[in-house]
Amino acid sequence: MARNFQEVAKFLEQHYPELRGHISGENYPIPPSAQYAAMAIQFIQLFVIAAIFMGDTIWNFVPFVSQPPDWYYAMKQNGMATVIGMFLILPTLVQRFVTTGAFEILVDGVVVYSKLEVGRMPNGSDILTAMAKAGLKAATTG
Repeated sequence: MARNFQEVAKFLEQHYPELRGHISGENYPIPPSAQYAAMAIQFIQLFVIAAIFMGDTIWNFVPFVSQPPDWYYAMKQNGMATVIGMFLILPTLVQRFVTTGAFEILVDGVVVYSKLEVGRMPNGSDILTAMAKAGLKAATTG
């Protein structure tokens, strides 16, 4: 996404020289629920790694648990499926929620183009139209 921003910034600076040095970009904020899900996944992954190295004794360190739960034994019996699920599939699902795919162009704090609303990245014509609606006039080339 950084490359997209750099290309749009370069396009804007070419067509609107007065914007040179005034174009900035930042990541779109991640929804809090996605942040919590990502942290939970990391915690579960650490626990699985600890269980792999410590075996059944890890449950001695878990408060209020006197013996390993039944799901733990099912995970041990299906070790490869557990590892694939924990370290490949689950993080991929969480990543889909963390990556917003947002790309917005703002002029004086007002959104003039939003990939979230339109559903695609802007092309040159989209940018020029949006900037004209915002009151900016493109420099003539030639």
